[in-house]
Amino acid sequence: MGDSNKDFLADWRETFVLFALPGSRFAHKALLERNRSAIIIEHLRPPSGPFALLADLPKWLGHHLLDPTRPLLFLDRAFEVGEVTEEERAGRASPRGVRAELDEGGRLRLLRLGGMIATSPVLPPFLRILARQQVAEAAALDLLRTAFPDSGT
Repeated sequence: MGDSNKDFLADWRETFVLFALPGSRFAHKALLERNRSAIIIEHLRPPSGPFALLADLPKWLGHHLLDPTRPLLFLDRAFEVGEVTEEERAGRASPRGVRAELDEGGRLRLLRLGGMIATSPVLPPFLRILARQQVAEAAALDLLRTAFPDSGT
């Protein structure tokens, strides 16, 4: 992530979670000094995959996951500043939508869940099952789309 992205996150007004994984050299303490709404989750061991990370979100985000107008955006790649803003806008416009990107190796790099999905009481146990069973990421996305079909409203 380039310096401009770090500044962007430091000035982002919405609550966000940054996962600090072993070996990452992101200066998360400096980020917290500039943005008190950031939530940093530091892992001492690498998680089994993105759905294991996402399964932890309800306990860390608590009341932030109660707003059905607020989408959930997961990024595991470099991004342009405007991309996050656009994903937030698109997520708010499609509260039942799911958008995902996998890389060539089948790893999840982007996941956007509309607010109606992000606030669903079904989502946390669903994510825990995906993580515990270590479902392949492409198959997990198919299951997610089956469990939460986008009705277009």
